[in-house]
Amino acid sequence: MSSYSAYSGTGSDQLDPFDSKDSNLWRKAEYLGRYLFAADFLRHRAIGLAADISCGLGYGSAELASIFEKVVGIDSSQRMIDQAMNRYKLPNVRFICLDLEEDDLCSRIPPESCGAVVSFETLEHLNDPGGAADQLSRILMPEGFLICSVPNVIYEAGDDAGLPKNRSHKQWFSFPSLSRMVEGCGMRVIYRLGQSRSRALFRREQQLFNAGRIEHRLTEEQTMHSPVMIRWLSYVAAYPTVEDVDGSYSIIIVAQKRGPE
Repeated sequence: MSSYSAYSGTGSDQLDPFDSKDSNLWRKAEYLGRYLFAADFLRHRAIGLAADISCGLGYGSAELASIFEKVVGIDSSQRMIDQAMNRYKLPNVRFICLDLEEDDLCSRIPPESCGAVVSFETLEHLNDPGGAADQLSRILMPEGFLICSVPNVIYEAGDDAGLPKNRSHKQWFSFPSLSRMVEGCGMRVIYRLGQSRSRALFRREQQLFNAGRIEHRLTEEQTMHSPVMIRWLSYVAAYPTVEDVDGSYSIIIVAQKRGPE
C-alpha cells in the first residue's frame, strides 16, 4: 500500500504503526500521533478507567495503559480483538468485541465509570453516529474527557451519486457538524486540533519525488519504520496541534462532559 492511499480514500482503515512491513509511513505516524497526544493530555489527570473505542489491533490501548490504572479496548471486529489480545497481554487492559450500532456499550462498561474515552476515525463509519456519541457520553463520568477524530469533509472524495468514494465511510463531517453532535450529547468542545504538518510534508515529498528532485521517499527507507523512528516521526511531524487545523486530513477534538449544574 502506498502512502498516497492515506489521503485518497482507498486504503484500509486498520493498521499497526509498528508493523515494519506496512509501507504507509505518514498514515502510521498520524495514527500513533493521535494516541501520543491523548496520553500526554490525560497523563496528569486523575483517571482510573479509560475506554479506547475502535481499538483495532490494540496499539493505542497499550499506549494508554502506560498512564491509566485500567483500559478497556472496544472493537466490532472479533478478528481485531483476538489479534489485540495476542499482541498485548497487559494486566490492566481488557479487550471486548462490541458493535456500537448493534450493542449497548453500557452493558459492558458501567455508566459514568470512565474518566476518558478515546475514539479515533470511528464515527464516520456508522449509520447512526449520534447514537454512538450518546453512548460514549453515557459511559463518561461528569467532567470526563472525550478525545476523538473524524476525516475532514473538505478532503473526502465523492462519487457521481454524491456518496463517499471510501465505501466504509457512511458520514461526512465538518468541525461544526461534529461539534453540534457532540454538544447535543451533553459535552462541550474545548479544543479543536489537526495534523497539518504531516499532510504538508507528505504532499511536498510527493511533489519533489514526482518532479525528480529526490530519488527516494521516506516511506522507502526501512530505518524509518523502526519503532523508535515511527515514534519520533509521530511526535515531530504528526502530533496534533491547534495550528492550521484546516490543513489536516482529520478533525480532532477534545470535549468534556458537562458536570452538575
